[in-house]
Amino acid sequence: MSRLGVTFLLLLAGFVSGGNITVDWENDRFLKDGQPYRYISGGMHYFRVPPQYWADRLNKMRLAGLDTLQTYVAWNVHQPQEGVYNFEGGADLVSYLTLAHQMGFNVVLRPGPYICAEWEFGGLPYWLLNKPNIEFRVYNKPYVDAITKWFSVLLPMVEPFLYRNGGPIIAVQIENEYAGFGTDVCDKKYLQFLLDENQKYLGPDVIYYTLDNKNVVRLECGNLPGMLKALDFGPDKIPHYQFQMLRKYQPHGPLINAEFWTGWFDKWGDEKHANVSASAVASRLDEMLALNASVNLYMFEGGTNFGHTNGAMDHDSFDYFSYVTSYDYDAVLTEAGDTTPKYWAIRKVIQKYRTLPPGPVPPHSVKWGKSGVRLERVGSLWGIGDNRGYMRLPVTMEMLGVSGGFIWYVIPWTGMPIHNISLYDVHDRATIFLDGYPVGTIDRRNQANGTIDLGSGPAAEIRVLVESLGRVNHGRYMGSDYKGITQKILVNGQPIHYAQVWVLDPTRKERFSQNKFEKQPPVIVPALFCGQFKGPTKSMDTFFDPSGWGHGFVILNGFNLGRYWPEAGPQVTLYAPGVYLYQNNPNTLCLLEIDRAPSKLTVSFVGKSNLGQRNTVNNFDF
Repeated sequence: MSRLGVTFLLLLAGFVSGGNITVDWENDRFLKDGQPYRYISGGMHYFRVPPQYWADRLNKMRLAGLDTLQTYVAWNVHQPQEGVYNFEGGADLVSYLTLAHQMGFNVVLRPGPYICAEWEFGGLPYWLLNKPNIEFRVYNKPYVDAITKWFSVLLPMVEPFLYRNGGPIIAVQIENEYAGFGTDVCDKKYLQFLLDENQKYLGPDVIYYTLDNKNVVRLECGNLPGMLKALDFGPDKIPHYQFQMLRKYQPHGPLINAEFWTGWFDKWGDEKHANVSASAVASRLDEMLALNASVNLYMFEGGTNFGHTNGAMDHDSFDYFSYVTSYDYDAVLTEAGDTTPKYWAIRKVIQKYRTLPPGPVPPHSVKWGKSGVRLERVGSLWGIGDNRGYMRLPVTMEMLGVSGGFIWYVIPWTGMPIHNISLYDVHDRATIFLDGYPVGTIDRRNQANGTIDLGSGPAAEIRVLVESLGRVNHGRYMGSDYKGITQKILVNGQPIHYAQVWVLDPTRKERFSQNKFEKQPPVIVPALFCGQFKGPTKSMDTFFDPSGWGHGFVILNGFNLGRYWPEAGPQVTLYAPGVYLYQNNPNTLCLLEIDRAPSKLTVSFVGKSNLGQRNTVNNFDF
């Protein structure tokens, strides 16, 4: 949207003449229009919550006594392909900021470009991986050139929302937890470049800050001289001592916990769902507010990693794990936006420091349920992908212009006996089929290289199906997380140089409305199962329950709700927002099942989420 268009929207939203917010270094505080100020904010990412629900979540935030919204900007949401921009629907950042202002919120903006957030590739677009000689989070020409182009689109759109222009944005974060990338890097030229780019479009009078944690070495690594520094930590840390550490690096200025972790994330394969007690969160919040600190509750509303937008972690080449679809985070509000005991506990604390807005807090939304939704097998997975032809290996998703989903390699065979098949550097989960039958799986979460021993059976065709489980969003291995078989395939110890390559992006709606499928193989999976059902009579949220099924993606009326994997856990049900259900027309549900289908092809929608048994988190470290 042009600046003129944004300005017109702001006038309609009732923007008034600009104000002034500054750092009062001498008195360790902010000054907002000349008055001492500290903010209490809540984190909510617009790209994780359906836009129809933004106002509901913000209203509950307001009624809890918060005055500020904190949000990341996810570059890969807005630029899914190089040169292609998206600011519509759930990516409508302008509408999000406008709504926040209309509801009386200030905004702390975190434009990245790197955001972490347990989000796919830390918010960076996958296509950056195709650029020769690119290095991430340092001053590298291919990388900074791409950022320059992106910021030339994003920041002029944001500039009218600055507080000095009558908008809500009171502070802007530079990069994100930069020292976590490695204190042996500390590329000040890169940080200065980001600050210069922000100042080019937003001006030098904006409050810019950086965010790090753990120790003074990290604080120095991730900051520039004279720039405001913020911390992040959870309720396992004593605020007084954390801010003492900050004072060793930054003797004066407002105290900020820019990410006070109200919960924690879950990984596929965890035994239980993360749980942080309401009393611990409330107690530490009280301590920080008593110190006159500004605090951001991360997260206030977690939301959902719809589609294949979840991130992953890889501490080294043998320690990969993938985040679940839900970003409930055990936050102040549930994934479905309902209040929790934590909500009432923090509200009680905030009431000690400011008057709460009038008005009752909305009750929990009524949920919908339906059992026995019948599905039928409408075709094999092989029938709904894109055939890219015979290609020389290795071939990755990035090379084919696909951000995530599936890639498979079809290798014709002579019928000679196959003793073993070896895969090297699997990213991330590979299932091997001989003549349509599954014979083994190699999962990067356990090992990236593996061999499937097969005896001496003959075969006419080998298929290797590889699923992306999410790109690494934190640490050094981000720059090497290509998806597919990234090194080599060996059959009987001999390298395979060519294969027919197919890809499937399960977020593409048209793939699940086709009627043409290839002849079904003699086994039931991998396959697409679809069915229709009558929905609720009014818009109501619900939870998809895949119990009895194996592992795959669920698509509701063309919208990909995300990955289900009840066997891996801890998450079982998937959040299905009522805005994606039809009230007056038949609803279509499709499962792209990879591993196993039950004998009775039915699923259910239930009225309560099941994210697994709860496990108390005492150590907030990744």
